[in-house]
Amino acid sequence: MRPHPDLSGTAPKPTWLPIGLGSLLRLVQIWMPVVGVHSWRQADTAAMARHFSQEGTPIWLPQIDWGGASAGFVESEFPLYPFLVSRLYNLIGVQEWLGRGLSVLCSALTIWLVMRLGRRWFTPQVGWWAGMAFALAPLGVYYGRTFQAEALLVLCAAGSLEVHSIFVERRKAWALSLSWICFTGAALIKVIPLLWLGLPLLLVQLTPSPRAKAESPEQMLRRLLRLTLNPWFWVYVSTALAVTSAWYVHAYQLGEASGLTFGFWGEDSDRSNIGLALNLSSWVNLAIRTGLRALVVTGVPLLMIGTMRCWRFGGGRIALGGAVGMLICTVATMRSSTVHEYYQFPFLLFSSPLVGLGWQTLQYKQRRWTIQILLSITLIASLSILSFDYWAVETRRLSTWMPLAESIRKEIPVNARVVCVTDSDPTLLNLARRQGWIIPSRELTIDQLKKLKNDGASYLTGSLNWRNTYTPMQEAESDRIRELIQAHNTSFIDNKEKTYLIPIKNLIPYGTYANP
Repeated sequence: MRPHPDLSGTAPKPTWLPIGLGSLLRLVQIWMPVVGVHSWRQADTAAMARHFSQEGTPIWLPQIDWGGASAGFVESEFPLYPFLVSRLYNLIGVQEWLGRGLSVLCSALTIWLVMRLGRRWFTPQVGWWAGMAFALAPLGVYYGRTFQAEALLVLCAAGSLEVHSIFVERRKAWALSLSWICFTGAALIKVIPLLWLGLPLLLVQLTPSPRAKAESPEQMLRRLLRLTLNPWFWVYVSTALAVTSAWYVHAYQLGEASGLTFGFWGEDSDRSNIGLALNLSSWVNLAIRTGLRALVVTGVPLLMIGTMRCWRFGGGRIALGGAVGMLICTVATMRSSTVHEYYQFPFLLFSSPLVGLGWQTLQYKQRRWTIQILLSITLIASLSILSFDYWAVETRRLSTWMPLAESIRKEIPVNARVVCVTDSDPTLLNLARRQGWIIPSRELTIDQLKKLKNDGASYLTGSLNWRNTYTPMQEAESDRIRELIQAHNTSFIDNKEKTYLIPIKNLIPYGTYANP
C-alpha cells in the first residue's frame, strides 16, 4: 500500500523542481556588472573581492575603493563572502559573474534546506511547497544572485537550523559542531542573526518532536531550565559570542586607524530609530514591500492560513520564533530595515514553511485546477515584479554607467586616483576598477578640487543627470557642474547620458564658475 504523503519519508513531488526553477530564475542576467538595485553595497563587496585577489591581502584586512589616496582598509562585517569570491578570481580572473554564481549556488542549497525544514517541521508536502515559495519569491531571487553576502548568510542560517535538528534527534557531535560553525558564521557575516537565528535555534533545542503536538509553556520552561544546567549550552553560546565579538573589536580598530567605516559604531551608525519604529507609515511600507517582494501577493493569505494552523505543532513554534526574531531585529535596526530591503531576506526562511503549510491546506480543500491556476498566478506575478523592479533597473543603469566606466578603464592608468561625483555611492569606482574619492555634487568647488589634486587625485568623473547611480540630479546642481566643465571641450564621454571624464589639472583654472 502506498503511504500517505503526510507519513512518507520522501517528498511527494520531485525535489529538483523548486531547486531547478529557483536556480534558473537566479541565473537571469548573471553576467551583469554590479549595477541596479542596491548596487552600493554590492560594489563595496565586489571591491573587497577584487583587492583580496589582486593585492593578496589577508581576510582580516578588507579594502574598499573610496579610501582616497589610502589603501582603503575599512571597518566591516567579516568578509567571508568576498574572500571566497577572490579565491575564484585567482583561478579564472576578475569576472563578477563568479560572485553572482557563488550566490546562486548558496541559494540553490538554501532551497533544498528549506524543503528539508518544511518536511521536518510539518510534512513532506509542506516541505515541497516551502521550497517552491522560497524559489519564486522575488526578494529571494534577486538577493540570491547579487554580489553580496546575503545568500551565504541565509545558507548558514538554514544549515544551522537543519544540522541542529539532526543533533537534537541523534545526538551526533558533528551535527552540534556544524551547527555552531554555521551559527557563528552567520553572526560574523551580519551580527543580527545572533537574535533572529538564536531564538529559533533555541526552540529547535527545546522541541525534540517538531511534527508532534506542541508542548505546553510549562513543559517548555522545564526544558529550558534543564538546558541552562548543561555546560555545553554555555560553551556553544559563549564561544559564538566571543568569536563574533573578537572580529568586531578588530573591525573597530581597523576603522579607527583608517577613518573608513560602514557605520557600525559612533554617531554615524544610526541603524535604529525610535521615531521610525513608532511611525505607522514605516510599518505600512515594510508590509507592502514584504507582501509584494517576499510573498508575491498570493503568499499573504497562504501565510495567514499557515500561521493559524502551525501553532499546535512544535515545528510551527520554531517557524514563528524565527518570525518573531526577525520582527525584533527590524525594530532594533529600523532605519536600515526600511532602506535596505535585503534585511527582510532571511524572513523567507521562516515564512516559506508557513506558506507551504498554507498551500497544503488549500490543496486538501480545493480542486487540482484551482491550485494550478493559483501557482501560475504566483509565477506570473513573481516574473512581473522581477522584471520591472529588478532586471529592468539593471539594464537601464548599465547603459548609463558602463560606457563611462569602460572609458575610465581605457583612458586612466590603473594606479591613478579618481574623484567620482556620485554622492556616497561607490558603484562607479567599482565599475571602473579604480580607487579614489566619492563626493556629493554640492561639495564640488575650486577649493575642493585643489585639495583633492594635492592629495593625489588625477581625474574628475560623473554625470550631469544623476546625483548618484540611482537618484536624478536636480537642475541647479547640474548647472553648477556644467559651468565648471563647459570650458573643457573634451569633457563629455557620452553626450546622450551626459557623463564626463576630465583631468583635474585642466579644470582648476576655470574653477571660479563652480563657486556658489
